[in-house]
Amino acid sequence: MLEFHFSWDDSETDLIYLATGSGSVSNVTAPRSITAPYKTVIGTDGAIATTPCKTKGGEYFTLTLQLPQIKLMDQTHRNDIEKFMRAYFPATVKTLGCGKT
Repeated sequence: MLEFHFSWDDSETDLIYLATGSGSVSNVTAPRSITAPYKTVIGTDGAIATTPCKTKGGEYFTLTLQLPQIKLMDQTHRNDIEKFMRAYFPATVKTLGCGKT
């Protein structure tokens, strides 16, 4: 099962803070930043990415992916999560019409 959470904010989100926070909507276990066109962290059970995206909802778009069925110590899914986010996040951003408020 994949869980997605979408949010728009007026300021850029600190992804590591968001990933390690106590909120159930954004918690990602053992997050690490990756080099990508968008700010992205990948964890053992999910990922978070953000980018400037001016819409009526705010200035920045953030997407959280969570896979609650993955055991917290299971490191075997990181590469798959990264591959998924490298494809899914840019495709999602493209559909948002950023800058067309």
